[in-house]
Amino acid sequence: MNIALWIFFCLLASIGAVQLLSWLICAAARPPGQAGQSRACQIIQLARDPGLLEQQLRYEIHLMRWASTTHPGQLILLDTGLCREAREVCRNMLQGMEGVIICRPKEVAELICWGEGPAAETV
Repeated sequence: MNIALWIFFCLLASIGAVQLLSWLICAAARPPGQAGQSRACQIIQLARDPGLLEQQLRYEIHLMRWASTTHPGQLILLDTGLCREAREVCRNMLQGMEGVIICRPKEVAELICWGEGPAAETV
């Protein structure tokens, strides 16, 4: 029993050491003057076909969940004429996701310049 417990603690310590090393590398690789999450935003045009849209959103959600600290601070999804069914797919799949905005192309300039657009739909 002692050996199993000792192996378990060594395993936990090695996992912690690897995580600490990854944090140090990320901190050293960060550009000067940048702290915390990146304020950059990523803009993606949404597919109009609901089937393709669902695949696209699954891919983007996967990237957002598994990205390191270098992921963008905001994801802007462009609605370039989505049908009602496609908008429902977006709402359902992006429910509870922070930092995701669905807007039309004309609203992008307002979002980038002022931080919020009056007609932008935050998911």
